[in-house]
Amino acid sequence: MNKKILNLNKPLITTYPHHANLFSILDLDQRSLSWIFHNYLLVILHHDEKGGYGLDFCSQYYPWHKFKLATCPMLITRVYQKEMILGKWSFHDFLVELINNENYIYFIRELADGGSHEVFISGFDLSRKEFLCHDFWNGVYGEKWIPFSEITLKRDSAFQNEWSTDYLNGVWAIEKTNQYKEPNEFYYETVLNFSPEDLLDILKEYIGMSNNVRTILRKDNRYLGLEIYDIMTEMLEKQKNNMVGQPFAIHPFHLLYEHKKLLSLAAAFTNSPTVKKESDLLINEAFKLRNLVLYCNHCIAEKGIYKKYEAIIENIMKLKNIELAMMHSLIENISAFTPSSKQNTSTFS
Repeated sequence: MNKKILNLNKPLITTYPHHANLFSILDLDQRSLSWIFHNYLLVILHHDEKGGYGLDFCSQYYPWHKFKLATCPMLITRVYQKEMILGKWSFHDFLVELINNENYIYFIRELADGGSHEVFISGFDLSRKEFLCHDFWNGVYGEKWIPFSEITLKRDSAFQNEWSTDYLNGVWAIEKTNQYKEPNEFYYETVLNFSPEDLLDILKEYIGMSNNVRTILRKDNRYLGLEIYDIMTEMLEKQKNNMVGQPFAIHPFHLLYEHKKLLSLAAAFTNSPTVKKESDLLINEAFKLRNLVLYCNHCIAEKGIYKKYEAIIENIMKLKNIELAMMHSLIENISAFTPSSKQNTSTFS
């Protein structure tokens, strides 16, 4: 076969490459969505003492904030050590063979400038000697045909990303499986059946009514849920004197926007006009905040205008308040038809 392209979907989450690549593979049937809701409705923040910080999605289950590919029940993943591959095969022939066997490919590649970055491959064209690669091009996740000669393995394993150790020493071959679609007591039923009670547990953890996940994550100096907004504003205050003239990191704000869309999707089952109205308001506010940051970065780059910290901080706190109101409504709505939960929601009366 001279050319083959594996099917992909429009990704639900695109903040980081490992999110976009995973969500490009996943189907959005009800059991897949159940796993997604269990693993992506909590948000965590980590930071340093100079004001640098980052956000990511977090699971309600161990290993909370780690790379999700290996634990996704909709996929079968295999990791091939790069030393073994390079010692026995032509690297490009090896990748072609994986794709011919219905495997998506994910690894760290060497860039022309000596740097490195993730690459996700879903197809090949032997006549043109190109792979179909997926990454962020000019800040937007998309696809591009790249010559074989530019697809090489990164040999140096010294990386700083906390989740990168899951796949640094090899090539990930990722195969879709339908096994998860049929209930099986020996499979992953815990995370493939998302219930109103599960959403209630996540919401309580998010706003601080319960602290099971938060207590553990705090040992790793991570903050969870509603408290991230306060830490974000603290970090931005610290940045005022340390990062003058540098653009704002856009990833945290894009992640917040994508999180609100996912939260709204999880809440849709309530069919509550109030929840729907507040969900739409929350998404709109997160979208405005992200665009405000993009506008500020544009002004810094094009016009040398000083960062508008106060405006961004004000909008962060506005988003926090809107989210809290939306979660109050959602908790009350779920509790109304989940009798076992009523006794646990008295703080919202």
